[in-house]
Amino acid sequence: MLTRLFSPVLLLLLVACSPFRPAQTTPPKLPDTYLQQSTQKTLSLPNRWWEAFDDPLLNQLQQEMLAGNLDLRQALYRLEQLDALQKISGAGLWPVLNLEASTSRNRSPAVTGSSISNSSRISLAAGYEVDLWNRLHDRQTAAALRRRAGGKEVQTLLLSLTAQLAEQYFLAVEQRAQLQLGQRQVARYRQLLDTTTERYRAGLATAGEIYPIRKALAQSEARLPLYRTSLNQAENRIALLLGRFPQDRMARVAQLPQLSSMIDVGLPASLLARRPDISAALLQLQATNHELAAALAERLPAVNLTASLGRSTTRLATGNLAGSLWSLALGLTQPLFDGGRRQAESDRQKAVREEQLAAYRLTLLKAVQEVETALAADQNSADRLARLEQQQQAGERELNLARDNYRSGLINSSALLNSEINQLEILSQNLSARRQWLSRRITLARALGGNWMAGELSRQQQALSQKQAE
Repeated sequence: MLTRLFSPVLLLLLVACSPFRPAQTTPPKLPDTYLQQSTQKTLSLPNRWWEAFDDPLLNQLQQEMLAGNLDLRQALYRLEQLDALQKISGAGLWPVLNLEASTSRNRSPAVTGSSISNSSRISLAAGYEVDLWNRLHDRQTAAALRRRAGGKEVQTLLLSLTAQLAEQYFLAVEQRAQLQLGQRQVARYRQLLDTTTERYRAGLATAGEIYPIRKALAQSEARLPLYRTSLNQAENRIALLLGRFPQDRMARVAQLPQLSSMIDVGLPASLLARRPDISAALLQLQATNHELAAALAERLPAVNLTASLGRSTTRLATGNLAGSLWSLALGLTQPLFDGGRRQAESDRQKAVREEQLAAYRLTLLKAVQEVETALAADQNSADRLARLEQQQQAGERELNLARDNYRSGLINSSALLNSEINQLEILSQNLSARRQWLSRRITLARALGGNWMAGELSRQQQALSQKQAE
């Protein structure tokens, strides 16, 4: 009997294979080299790219950010949700086992009056779906791929957060230095205004010389609130990245680091291993392929096995009926009409797959474009800063000459103050250009990706698990 019952199932298992195998995705060929090639000596970024700036305070803030950032905390919990979804998807591959128990009391009419009976039943019920077409395996595989993609997305977030912190950190340093330069410039303009006013009263200057100085003084004073606002915003953003409220006094550094050599960017093909967003896009595409195969398999027959084993007892007035019970059943379901639901789901999954394929190709294009753009900006920022430093050196020589001429009585104090003000303006431009170069270098480091994020993600997950276990 059992042989006759299970022979159709055994036959299906022998001949069954999914006719809807997920398509293989071949990454498009990347360019052999970048268009922007540096002719200067290059250096490789350290694994944790921000350590290249050799700034202990920045290193400390990065560690605080990795420990306290709330965006990162949310991402880690989203990753735990994907872990749970993966387990839920894999549960369909296992049999379902339930313990069932019931008791009842019944009264029914009889020849001599009424009959009362008590019955009880306890059994184990099992069910199992035979995965003929790999539909359940495809769903489990899709969930596992989405879990891996979620991990890559968290790595992308780690890279983004460290870049954001470095950007705001150096912006705060620059705005603090600009504020100091601006205050010095305002003080020099006031000295120049006082000197010119005295010369005007002595009949040695005209009113036309005073008004431009007052205008320049007002312009310099008007820039100071902008520097304070930008500094305050940068420090508040840093506090937010660290996961804490703004503080009155934050750790501060006095000057921006020096940059010299260009960065060794390697070849475009290295982005496939270093950019987690590319890996995430590929994993999402692969997951969509398996979900499409599962949707297509929904239209094929499904085979279910059910079994139960238990004991039943019925107490009657004439005596008790007790004994064991069991059942074994084979079910075959073939969808015939569902209003087009399964076909529509298959069409939807095909469209999702094409969307993910386009997203994957776009991610690759963006990755190469970001490196090309950042590399060009990095080189141009270096060239611009070199010219500004030449201008600054020339301005310093001009200022030293003006001081010598003033001590020799060849020029008056107004001319000397004008030279000092011009040099402060050059210093301000130089400071802004240096910070912009740092910003371009951060963008380039972010575009190149890295390998440190996987280890950091593992450490973050271990720390979260320990915290939950406490």
